[in-house]
Amino acid sequence: QITPLMQDGSLDTSGDFKGGPHPAEEDTLFKMAVENREGGNKMVAKGEYEMAIGRYSEMIMQLRALENEVGIEWTDAGHLAVRQQRASAYLNLSLCFLKTEQWTHASNTATRAMQGDKDPPDPKEDVLAPDKKAKALFRRAQAQSKGFGNYAKALDDLKQALVHTPDDGSLKSEIARMEKATSKAAKEADKKLAGFLTSSKKVKNGEGLFDDSLRPEEGWKAKPVKSEPMKMSEGLWLMPGAEEKKEDVPPSDDKVDFEELSRELNEMKEDNPEEYLKLREKVQKKLEEEIAEMEKKDAAGPPSEEASGDAKDGEHATEEAAKEG
Repeated sequence: QITPLMQDGSLDTSGDFKGGPHPAEEDTLFKMAVENREGGNKMVAKGEYEMAIGRYSEMIMQLRALENEVGIEWTDAGHLAVRQQRASAYLNLSLCFLKTEQWTHASNTATRAMQGDKDPPDPKEDVLAPDKKAKALFRRAQAQSKGFGNYAKALDDLKQALVHTPDDGSLKSEIARMEKATSKAAKEADKKLAGFLTSSKKVKNGEGLFDDSLRPEEGWKAKPVKSEPMKMSEGLWLMPGAEEKKEDVPPSDDKVDFEELSRELNEMKEDNPEEYLKLREKVQKKLEEEIAEMEKKDAAGPPSEEASGDAKDGEHATEEAAKEG
């Protein structure tokens, strides 16, 4: 263990180089980073994840500072050693964040373990061995599924992980489980969209997801505004403006929560824009079919009152003939 101060209070520089340039692996910062990694690993073994996060984070800061140190003789081996240590720190952080259910950090650190923390990513930072890369992909998949319910992204990561470790049986089982979860989520989304289409007046009018070109034109089917009292039955008149009493509808599991659905659609648009576009196209197609059906009925026009009267007269004549018979 490195002790930065001597008994007299002065700085301990026994591990520092005094004789000129030196390899990165022999620098004090590198050695301190390795010490933090080992300390963090011991804390993980004890389940002390929050404390381990501090050790791994400090390790990353030390490795960043090392890159700016003067007097280091950089070699390809030195650069690789630093990158591997940093990737290891991010990989271990992803585990700690999963254990503490910090899903966004878990996903981000798993990504950085594979591609580094530069923007845009530097291909040279891709230093993880295949089995370690499979671990990073698996942990990112766990964050996506458990933290965000994004089963499609999780499934993609799991399939990529299997490429690196094709004989991993537990990974194959997780892929099968995720495929079922993805299928179930898709069916639930279709059910919600179907309810959204049939129950929402806004969607039927083309509002929300679509533009004005898909909104049905107003025609003869528009409900007329009553201006005269209307006789409902003998002694019962309905006055203009009187609100009709709505029938109480018992609660149902199929009732659509439009606020919740709108929130889910907005989340899908941000988190998974490709899936959002697919759903948008599906809804648009369904809406166009419903509008086409409405226009078809509009073209047929309202039922003829005269024809309706003839039918009633015919029924009356039949009843009279039956009585006479």
